[in-house]
Amino acid sequence: MSLSNPSDIEKLLTSSVCTEKGETYKFIMPWLGEGLLTSSGKKWQKRRKMITPAFHFKILEDFLVIFNEQANILVEILREDFLNGEEKDICEYVTRCTLDIIGETAMDRRIDSQRNKDTPYVMAVTKACEIMLHRATRPLLWPYFVFSLTPSGREYQKSLKILHDFTTMVIKERKKSQLAEAHAKASEVVTNIETDEIYWHGKRRLAFLDLLLDAQKNPENELTDTDIREEVDTFMFEGHDTTAASLNWTIFLLGCNQHCQAKVHEELDRIFGDDRSRHVTTKDLAEMKYLELCIKEALRLYPSVPFLARYLNSDLTLDKDIVIPAGVNVCLMSMSIHRNETIYPEPEAFIPERFLPENCANRHPFAYIPFSAGPRNCIGQKFAMMEEKVVLAQLFRNYKVEAAERREDVAVMIEVVTRPRDGLKIRLSPR
Repeated sequence: MSLSNPSDIEKLLTSSVCTEKGETYKFIMPWLGEGLLTSSGKKWQKRRKMITPAFHFKILEDFLVIFNEQANILVEILREDFLNGEEKDICEYVTRCTLDIIGETAMDRRIDSQRNKDTPYVMAVTKACEIMLHRATRPLLWPYFVFSLTPSGREYQKSLKILHDFTTMVIKERKKSQLAEAHAKASEVVTNIETDEIYWHGKRRLAFLDLLLDAQKNPENELTDTDIREEVDTFMFEGHDTTAASLNWTIFLLGCNQHCQAKVHEELDRIFGDDRSRHVTTKDLAEMKYLELCIKEALRLYPSVPFLARYLNSDLTLDKDIVIPAGVNVCLMSMSIHRNETIYPEPEAFIPERFLPENCANRHPFAYIPFSAGPRNCIGQKFAMMEEKVVLAQLFRNYKVEAAERREDVAVMIEVVTRPRDGLKIRLSPR
């Protein structure tokens, strides 16, 4: 069953009892286990409360260095590969950039996929995503027993072993280094879960893994190494593929709409002047108002997560006293909801100004759900927005982007992530 009325969507997503994810999320569980994305009930509630402090602004601000460094690597690689106005698919480049960012922020590991895409971990991530999407679109492979007997199922297991072994190794190594640091009193971590405050002192920047290991020291959290691996793997999956999708669509749409891109260039030039390499600061991020409108409009047209699903473990009463009985899987098609012409005039057009405060003040808040909403909204949405603004700022400070194909000619795949079937071809010219 599918809902499209924003008022009904609000009732579903804000329900304190209908928080269990739908059947479709089971395709991800062999990789992510029962982490924050896939767990439900008391386990999810406890895990959400425990992890929320990791996304405190003080922590995210420290990640700006990583965002900038990896974005600058992307800019240089594009300079090398997009010579003489050649048209190429931007998606692979951006996806490797976001993988490097999440690898360093989640695990403090330099995966270096931008410069070396043939490492076992990078290849395993790519293969696992490909096979998972392949399975999700083929009902005959939905039963895990059947899937496990196929060549793709066996290849999937090989990829998962590489991914799980790598994360487990990183956890063990980080525990050893934390112990050594504790003995040397080189770093101090103080966590206050009740007040959602996390501080750190010392020279080493914290990764999400450090915060999970610190939470493990509290016996009330009942956090095993396997639990930590599930959460780190969840960060790695959610933090690279969905963010890459949003970035790719934003770049392409600005390449299709030169008048909007000109406004982005004007805004960035006002902030940075002629400097093409200075790191983006938190002050800069706050001034990138038009760029943020562009990201939001791209997410309206092409939400990274194309659908949300909930399993009803109790009856849900909608408007007009319509009751959906317990036991039903309810789906929200974000792309369809975002293109409702009664809410968004000219729904197919790219109009960033839709998200100016005066233009969305009277819009139902649940008519726009790129990060879901309610108690199970995306915990990393601030992280994602900061990352995207840094990457896009560095890209558009240095290049003018031109779409090499018409938007209407791009075949869109509605899978676990909204992606173009054949990539997004663009041309770059230096500014």
